[in-house]
Amino acid sequence: MDKLEGRVAVVTGAGSGIGEGIAYAAAESDMRVVVADIDEDKARAVARDIGDQALPCKVDVSSLSSVEALRETALSHFGSIHLLCNNAGVWIGALMQEADIKDWQYLIDVNLYGVIHGLKAFLPALIAQGEGHIVNTASMGGFISGPPEGLYTTTKFAVVGLSEALAMEVAEQGIGVSVLCPGLVNTNLITQSFAVRPPAYDPGIDHQQPAPDVASGISPRLVGEQVLDAVREGAFYVITHDDYRDIIAMRHDGILAALDAHVARYGSTSGRVT
Repeated sequence: MDKLEGRVAVVTGAGSGIGEGIAYAAAESDMRVVVADIDEDKARAVARDIGDQALPCKVDVSSLSSVEALRETALSHFGSIHLLCNNAGVWIGALMQEADIKDWQYLIDVNLYGVIHGLKAFLPALIAQGEGHIVNTASMGGFISGPPEGLYTTTKFAVVGLSEALAMEVAEQGIGVSVLCPGLVNTNLITQSFAVRPPAYDPGIDHQQPAPDVASGISPRLVGEQVLDAVREGAFYVITHDDYRDIIAMRHDGILAALDAHVARYGSTSGRVT
């Protein structure tokens, strides 16, 4: 989708952080922007700063009905939707042996079901109009994992896999797909994840695990610009850092080594019928 001027972008989690950066980048590309966030005051502040081309909306991405209401509001106000950024996300640092089921549910319902709900609500309309682009926010944690982020990376690996399948599924229907996999970004992800956590998802446990040093990260505005570049170019993976190259290569080398070990022990299974 190389022409963005005058098009409509819907960005979840746009009241702060990466979502805010994407919203500003979309506005600077002369797009009209739906600034959606569970914190309505933050959404209104960002929309007010952008100006008349922005519409603030409250949305809880863990609720399909809330995301469907967001779609209806966007269509009613702007008439169409061209770019969907399923960006809203939360973080918890917890060892899996200590995590409460409510920790798992919170991360899965926001980070994974938030994307699923976005697709369920918006994808049919994008397909019907024969054009559009979807950006799903995952993380470098969608490629590499380790404690104390096992819960978080479980959801982000899922978003990467979902996005890879989606890209192949809708490629012939005029819909582009990107998956955003940032490293450290200077956001309020850690504090906001606790601030907006509903009581139903809160087991009242302090896991006392170290949080990522997000303050040392790159600017959300820079990430937003990179996202819009990827949309224009039709790029699938949006990678914001090259710091993790060796770790990713090590993981892939391990997978390839396991394939070679299988062949060495059992022989090739190519073309074999069992």
